[in-house]
Amino acid sequence: MRCLSLPLTFLPVLSHAVRTFVIVNGQIYTPGLAIVDAPQPFTPLGGATLHVALDVSGNGRLPPNTYQAFPNGTIPSFFALGDGSLRPLNGTFYHNITIFLSSYNNGHNFTVANNTLPPSEWKTSYVPPVLSLERGSTVKHVNWVWPTCMMKGMGEYNISIHQSFAYNGSDYYTIFDLPITMTNDLDPSRNATDCDLLNNPLLSPDELQRSANTLAFQPWVDGTGAQVDFDDSVPSSGKRAPALVVDVSSTGRQCTIDQCVKAHANYAIL
Repeated sequence: MRCLSLPLTFLPVLSHAVRTFVIVNGQIYTPGLAIVDAPQPFTPLGGATLHVALDVSGNGRLPPNTYQAFPNGTIPSFFALGDGSLRPLNGTFYHNITIFLSSYNNGHNFTVANNTLPPSEWKTSYVPPVLSLERGSTVKHVNWVWPTCMMKGMGEYNISIHQSFAYNGSDYYTIFDLPITMTNDLDPSRNATDCDLLNNPLLSPDELQRSANTLAFQPWVDGTGAQVDFDDSVPSSGKRAPALVVDVSSTGRQCTIDQCVKAHANYAIL
């Protein structure tokens, strides 16, 4: 078992009006663990969907067990070592990511992803749990269909990214607003959901600030060092032990993939 400490990274800064963003090589560093690959601040958007690309691995610094969720959005509390034993998840890892699209001018606060599965009758209404998307990938691609009331010329909106996570054993909750502009044409044939089904009450900036518990530094660029555990052990056969999974359809029992499949369980790899 080895522990990785993260070094200081150079950070250029881009500012627009009174807002400042930490952008390194085109990536936007949020105050949490996630890094935004796309879109860039103030990008003019349109088409059929809002596309957001999030690197959830800290550019490869976090191991997969810290950011891969069950289909229902839950992060496993244990992960399998190479010898088949289990280790509790601790140190630095995600609890969940939720995303909203908001505008004070238009009175909108739409659910993009709320860490639950969308109802079967409205599958395109919002996105499944972000950390359950594209299992095995370090980048999660959120594709959300613009709702019915959205149209060209509606001005500036914020992609509001909320992260709940543990950093070196302490829990945090951060809110990051990425501005975009609705200046392009929207696809009239998109499978849009009624805006009233997605809209939530708008909180004031002060209310949002009070709800957050933010680190005093950016975890990947300020050199403090996130402590994350990696398993280097490989069984003597040269093959890793069968991956353990958790049955999330009943009481969270542990089983191998084959055992869970035979039991018709709803499962995810640890």
